[in-house]
Amino acid sequence: MKKALVLSAAALVLGLGAASAQDNSMSFFITSVGLGKGANLGGLEGADAHCASLAEAAGVTGKTWGAYLSTSTVDAKDRIGAGPWYNAKGVKIADDVASLHSDANNITKETALTEKGTVVPGRGDTPNEHAS
Repeated sequence: MKKALVLSAAALVLGLGAASAQDNSMSFFITSVGLGKGANLGGLEGADAHCASLAEAAGVTGKTWGAYLSTSTVDAKDRIGAGPWYNAKGVKIADDVASLHSDANNITKETALTEKGTVVPGRGDTPNEHAS
């Protein structure tokens, strides 16, 4: 059985003032586990809540999480913030939306990690948990 995977990205909740240093904490991950209901994630709100729950369990707080999902009226690109995005190990995935959706992104098997910092078993792995 394939796990339902949701590619997630976070947009920082900005407060007043400027950050003193660039934040390279996790802001991008592939969920390590689905909800157990196949593709029924409870809409965008349910998928966002699932991502937030997984990130919080992994110790990442202070971010607003948005699942990389679209509907007939909402484009996933408009839900994820402006970037940059970093994986669970602090490796930059992309600088901005344009680079995230281009050949300039750094999404590879080694960098597209779960919120736990683990590689998602895919092509060539047993079991293959991601149809890539």
